[in-house]
Amino acid sequence: MTDKILSQDEVDALLKGVASGEIDTEEARDKIIGGVRTYDFTNQERIIRGRMPGLEIANQNFARLFRSSVSSLLMKFIDISVQTVEVIKFGDFIKTIPVPSSINIFKMDPLRGYSLLVFEAPLVFAIIEFFFGGANAKNIKSEGRAFTAIEQRVIQKVVKMALKDLGSSWSELCPLQTEYISSEINPQFVTIVTPPEIVISIEVLIEIEDFAGKMLFCIPYAMVEPIKEKLYSGIHGDKFETDKRWAQVMKANLMEMFVNVTVELGSITVNFKDIMNFEKGTVINIGKSVREELLMNVEHSPKFKGTPGISRGNQALKLTGFAEY
Repeated sequence: MTDKILSQDEVDALLKGVASGEIDTEEARDKIIGGVRTYDFTNQERIIRGRMPGLEIANQNFARLFRSSVSSLLMKFIDISVQTVEVIKFGDFIKTIPVPSSINIFKMDPLRGYSLLVFEAPLVFAIIEFFFGGANAKNIKSEGRAFTAIEQRVIQKVVKMALKDLGSSWSELCPLQTEYISSEINPQFVTIVTPPEIVISIEVLIEIEDFAGKMLFCIPYAMVEPIKEKLYSGIHGDKFETDKRWAQVMKANLMEMFVNVTVELGSITVNFKDIMNFEKGTVINIGKSVREELLMNVEHSPKFKGTPGISRGNQALKLTGFAEY
């Protein structure tokens, strides 16, 4: 039996026919039979389309809160921004994590399941360097060594700060109580879901002076399905965009402010000729009874009313109520 070899023209014609659809392949016949596409119920991959405005707002608020937390810890200017949000298989996510990395498993009660917070090694060593007063983290070598006990304690402090800020930033999506569970450095030992299951991968860029490093969140899609309508419909920004900590600081500062308070005895209208005749001893009738209430102004705005008197040898005003506008 002789082997039949196609000529180059025949190969080109065959490829052209497959590309144009004139020639059916076995794979196509297996998938579509009589216009019906087969569905594999064992395959966890699902079609998820569109933006998630609610998650985007939560991410923006997390970046703002965590920026403040890390800046306070390191006493340096920090810039934190969300780079990408992807819906991928868990197996594909794990393949992207370098070794070593600080892989932290946590819960988001009342949502069921576990999520991951990953700090890549260069970012871990940069945080350690700046935490202990270092000035340059660009030339630190992170390959080939695990984290020391001291480094693990410092990074765990940062992880818990991140989880606290995550819970605050998700409060409008779902009131959360985050809980740190455990840590790993090798992604092969981390299995929060099976490899085919879909997860939400959130990549966050952290810039400290001239250093830039990545942290990642991995949240199983099945975990957030109970609140997926809020993820896709968004959050009412007017309520959520208010930074509670900023508001508290502003309120505390306002309470320490000094304001000018004046008491108005009365007012009259006189002509300029009379003013020119004013001298020491001139009595001016302001047209107000000595028992009549006086108006107290706060920064030139009428706020209270009261009766005049003497207290501890000084002129005083006893408040009787609020001013009428």
